[in-house]
Amino acid sequence: MYDPKSHAASPTASKYAAWAIVVMILGWLLAIGTGLCGGAMVIGGIGESSNYGEAMIMGGLILGGIPCLVGVGMILAARKWGRRKDAPPNPDTFS
Repeated sequence: MYDPKSHAASPTASKYAAWAIVVMILGWLLAIGTGLCGGAMVIGGIGESSNYGEAMIMGGLILGGIPCLVGVGMILAARKWGRRKDAPPNPDTFS
């Protein structure tokens, strides 16, 4: 017979797991999107032979690098939020 208590939430599960997944997905989208765009600007600036090449490289690093770092920070924060907690100690055993 089905016992609903057998499928209860684990006491070691993080209560922020759903938010951690959402923040991690947004972080990946931000990091990948801005990384590709900024990388394309930097590569375009390297291939540019005029005086605007250096400005294009700096623009790509600033406009693409800073949001990419924010996305990586979101990914790392989500990894910390989503971790399982340590199991509660069993009072029936000696440590």
